[in-house]
Amino acid sequence: MKVNHTYLKFCCLLTGLSYPLIRNSSEQSVKNAKKYTGALLIIMLVWFFIGYCFATRYLNMGESGGIIGGLLMSFIILQVERIIILSHHIKFGGYVFRIILGLVMALLGAMIMDQFTFKDDIELRKSQVLSARVEQAIKLSEIDIRHQVGEIDSTLAVANKRLFSLSEELQKRPVIVTNYTTGSVTRDSLGNQVNSTTQRNTAVAENPLKIEFEFLQEQIAELNKKKFELTQSVTELRAKKEQELKEATGLLDELVLLKEVVAESWVGMFVYGLFLFFFLSLELFILIMKMSDKESDYDKLIAHQVDVRSEMLSQLKINPEQRIY
Repeated sequence: MKVNHTYLKFCCLLTGLSYPLIRNSSEQSVKNAKKYTGALLIIMLVWFFIGYCFATRYLNMGESGGIIGGLLMSFIILQVERIIILSHHIKFGGYVFRIILGLVMALLGAMIMDQFTFKDDIELRKSQVLSARVEQAIKLSEIDIRHQVGEIDSTLAVANKRLFSLSEELQKRPVIVTNYTTGSVTRDSLGNQVNSTTQRNTAVAENPLKIEFEFLQEQIAELNKKKFELTQSVTELRAKKEQELKEATGLLDELVLLKEVVAESWVGMFVYGLFLFFFLSLELFILIMKMSDKESDYDKLIAHQVDVRSEMLSQLKINPEQRIY
């Protein structure tokens, strides 16, 4: 019995109904309070999940921020549904406004839920368009790098041609051979030539083209290294930009991709329509229950209190000296 009273107090706290009046009302009024509480808990739990997912994925608020976002969304839903529960007589305009609000919230809920339902399909479509976006993002940088690589290739072509020519020349003449003669004359004391000798000598030296050959080899090695670095920079730039675009998760981008995924097959349209119908039914759940329920004794008690209060105020106007305590 104590548990029932505690749960009834919780129901009244959540729905905004008066616990003293509910406690003194019939079992039907108690059931209505519990019924509204059950519906509220279902709606609040669903919107808590949506608020949590939205805050963590698109607002990058982390786990604690996601919990706060979920609680805030649940609180907003609670207040909106409370207005319906606590309304005694809802006019036609109120019904229309609540239906429009429910449709808007159902569209938002369906879009967010579909983004998680079609997450893998959206990622697949994103990878298909990511390459084009990366190429567009690095287009200018890549053109400049390609131009520098082209200049290096031209220089390498000239250097390799000259290197090949020097290599052939060095193969033919690896060394330079120089022939020269030296002579000596022997004279007597009077200065007359007595004897003369002539000697033929040969001098061998490295071909001076070898210095140029070694210089070209070093230059070609440096140019190839620079070319590799430039080519590698294009790859690194593409990988970096691709990672940035992957991490930059935008709501509008994913909505566009979601539209493409949903619109390309009737299955996607059916699933989206199913979620939309589910959320619309969920949003109008309490409103439909309120419209279909007959007037309970709790409502009659509220109406009776209003009538009694109005009668007391009328009597006060008739007899100004009377005071209400």
